Amino acid sequence: MFFAQAIRSLEKAKVLDPVIDAVVGAVNSVLPPGEAKDVLHGKPLGHALHPMLVALPIGLNVGVAILDLTGGAAARPAAQRLLGAALLSVPPTAAAGLADWSELGTAKRPKRVGLVHAGSNVVASSFFAASWLARRADRHATGQVLSLLGLTGLAVGGYLGGHLAYAQGVAVNRNADRTPKPNEWRDAAAVSDLDAGMVRVEVSGQPVLIARHEGELYATGAVCSHMGGPLEEGEIENDCVVCPWHGSHFRLADGEVARGPASVGILSYDVRVTGDRVEVRART
Repeated sequence: MFFAQAIRSLEKAKVLDPVIDAVVGAVNSVLPPGEAKDVLHGKPLGHALHPMLVALPIGLNVGVAILDLTGGAAARPAAQRLLGAALLSVPPTAAAGLADWSELGTAKRPKRVGLVHAGSNVVASSFFAASWLARRADRHATGQVLSLLGLTGLAVGGYLGGHLAYAQGVAVNRNADRTPKPNEWRDAAAVSDLDAGMVRVEVSGQPVLIARHEGELYATGAVCSHMGGPLEEGEIENDCVVCPWHGSHFRLADGEVARGPASVGILSYDVRVTGDRVEVRART
């Protein structure tokens, strides 16, 4: 109950908002939307990169603690090397997390939790860096205490990271529960409905976006995989539909991500015209 109340208070902590705005501005100036940021989002992987990278500093630092507690003096060199490796894994892990966090748009609640999550990990990393320096100076007992303090900060950061992922749905594919259907052609819309360029329809319970672009018809899922944005309210740019919320680009031809922050594509449909009606069929 204590943790639940504390996290609810954190979600409502508007005092953090000026700091959030300043940090987001700094991150986006260093990492503007583009190929580098897409790599940090995990676009080449097809899912978020940050959750995969966090296993490195966590696992390595837990290994250091085990060597400290059970290995004795003989394990000190190995513990110091593991600790050094953990510190080297922090910058790419933090960069991936900041890239995702900076693209949460106007959603303040996850940004507040994410800011404290990042701050906890900064504190933890500071303890680990101090521990490595102490060990290097042959003050191994001090180094061991500093590592344990770092693990405490890491545990707080891990709890907040879990809340972001599992309670607030950050970096979760908003189309994960949607299956590609119908498998047969289904009536979707009238041809005249496309006079405005794009229209959202429901076909076999699925939200489908039908778009006319440069004389061709396309059909994709209508929900952005990043944060659930309504794609029919976006624009078409460079043969892609652009999410109106955070600017993810999805190729009209196949629904794949052309530019993040989304790292997962959307459903794609075959489309045809029969008389004055548009029909769609899911691609498997």
